[in-house]
Amino acid sequence: MHADAEGFLVRIREVPDDDGPRLIFADWLDEIGDPRGEFIRVQVALARLPEYDPRSSELLRIEGDLLSRYADLWAEPFRGLATGPVFRRGFVDEVKVTARQFLAHPDQLFATGPIRHLHLLDAASHLTAVMVSPQLSKLNGLTIYGQHLRENLARAIGDSPHLANLKVLRIGRNHIGDAGVERLAAATSLVQLEDVDFCENELTEASGRILGQAPRFGHLRRLELGGNAVGAVGATAIANSATLPLLDRLGLAGNRLGVPRLFTVDRPSTLLRVGNLDLAGNNLTAAALRVLLGNLTTAGVRELDLSYNDLGDEGVEVLALSPVVMGLRLLRLTGNNITDAGLERLARSQRLSRLNVLDLSHNPIGDDGFRALLESQALRRLCRLVFPGIGISFRMRLALERKYNQQ
Repeated sequence: MHADAEGFLVRIREVPDDDGPRLIFADWLDEIGDPRGEFIRVQVALARLPEYDPRSSELLRIEGDLLSRYADLWAEPFRGLATGPVFRRGFVDEVKVTARQFLAHPDQLFATGPIRHLHLLDAASHLTAVMVSPQLSKLNGLTIYGQHLRENLARAIGDSPHLANLKVLRIGRNHIGDAGVERLAAATSLVQLEDVDFCENELTEASGRILGQAPRFGHLRRLELGGNAVGAVGATAIANSATLPLLDRLGLAGNRLGVPRLFTVDRPSTLLRVGNLDLAGNNLTAAALRVLLGNLTTAGVRELDLSYNDLGDEGVEVLALSPVVMGLRLLRLTGNNITDAGLERLARSQRLSRLNVLDLSHNPIGDDGFRALLESQALRRLCRLVFPGIGISFRMRLALERKYNQQ
């Protein structure tokens, strides 16, 4: 990096959430012919665009080209301090570091770039020491994944006085259990959390009730609970919670929501108030889907993942007839034993007229089913299609790619 750049970098580290200093630095880099100026502007622009915005495709192309040429050079200052650098808004924003590395060089790590998200590795024997480091106050994201630290991890995070700025917390595969969730939900410092991953943590219905009543999680927008046993009662407690008014993504893959447990829930359809809902791998049948949809005439769900259930053509029929799907932009039906008949019914559904993305991979659908989709007047906004790798002709494959996957 040019010697005169340090003044710009100091300001960027002081206010890492402000794009202004980054764009000023980008202008200066342009003046001296440094391609990183363009990279900063491209990533800032991408960060401001909504998901699936068509303007992002060209920006992503430019970003990929610049990273392929310069990523190693721009990440060089972190050599020996951290690994796995991830660039956001023009700078290394996220890194992986062992607990021992972090404790040896915390000041140098954060002086090297505006780090906001830390993946902490090999934390077991140094967890307490890391959690009392004042440098953690610079973070808005913390990942400690798959280290089987149990409730000790929840205790250390909950007791840390330096995590008040944390917005992202990902601690899946640590077996923290319901007691760990209860401790974190009660932590007085974790009041800014927006994105939480508790996947595969041996959670039960009790955790669903705890999270549904967590008054300090009022900023939560994204909650991942895949691979637990929260069940339909726990899931409904979360989706129906008055203390989680901003919740927009709820990941419930593999949480035992299917028959017969689903039928014991008084109000299962409240799940569908969540904008982005993952119900993959829950043994859902067409009958269970009818219960889930209930008698709703409207719902907030925009993205729905029903992959790897047992819906079949009958389940597709249930979906196609439900007014709940009228707001869907994305629908994943991977591995549901859907045939040509099911896809033909889906292709005629006027209720799916807003659908942009459809995933039908790993279903026994042939040319006849996809021909109905190509000719569909109902799914006129569909612009991205994932289809099976086998079972359809080469000509059909080309036709599908041309119509749906050229953007």
